[in-house]
Amino acid sequence: MTSRETLNRSVNLKVLEQLGDPEGDANADWVEGRADCVLWMDGAAPVNSGVTRSGYPSDAAWLVRRFAQDFLERLTPHCETQALVAEVQGGLAEEFAELGQPGACVVGGPPFACFGAARLIGETLELTNAGDCVLLYEDSAGEVTSFGYSAVSGLEQRAIDFLIDFKIRTGAPHADALQATVPVIYDNVAQRNRLFGYDVVEPIAGLTTQLERVLMPARNGQRLLAMSDGFFRAVDTYRLFSREELFEIAFRDGLREILAALRNAEALDPEAQAYPRLKLRDDATAIAFMVEGQSIP
Repeated sequence: MTSRETLNRSVNLKVLEQLGDPEGDANADWVEGRADCVLWMDGAAPVNSGVTRSGYPSDAAWLVRRFAQDFLERLTPHCETQALVAEVQGGLAEEFAELGQPGACVVGGPPFACFGAARLIGETLELTNAGDCVLLYEDSAGEVTSFGYSAVSGLEQRAIDFLIDFKIRTGAPHADALQATVPVIYDNVAQRNRLFGYDVVEPIAGLTTQLERVLMPARNGQRLLAMSDGFFRAVDTYRLFSREELFEIAFRDGLREILAALRNAEALDPEAQAYPRLKLRDDATAIAFMVEGQSIP
């Protein structure tokens, strides 16, 4: 979007802070924002694939970066978000097929990613979601509300329950219990982009990812906080904050305050006994932004 187009908007999205941990290419999450759109993604790769085609530490890291780049480059005021997602997936399918060794087939299929976006269309705010990224925002009454539902969380809980039971029955350390849980995780992964499963984005041509979608008036001063599930662990896994507390701390003290508390909780529970989870340490990424009114010159 050009500076003139930005100036002529009556409302814009203003990024206040964004954070990704770990920093660099090892992080398979991604957030990016500009005046008309803020986008967040959480990538995943097939379990124990042992193959990386993209040159990144994981092909999921490649996917989220390339998807965000293509999506924002092609985004116009007149395009429909779900159609654009399908278009980008088709283009990346060709690119992924040409990466690395032609005979290198990853186990379980290509990388995939949860996707969310807040987009201004005129003075309307469109929210879309596929997967288990989390968006918290202030509604018209000033209450903190969440947007986005996915079966991913329920399926992951099934895998966690299996892992807990395996530890209790065998006394195995976390690494061994996680390895025993891999077949359950594979079954969960197989539910992606299937009826009664869950929707994510993938580099697959012809795939129509079904997006959750809600429209609302863009209100000056409205605050929004988007994050990967790894960052939201501060609420739903470690129970450090309520979602309302997380929201207020993010805007008052900053995202790093939450990250520090989250990483400390992980460090104090190295075998996932107090806080059952599959990954002992997950990528944690978040972006805090707001709607900002602006007079048309």
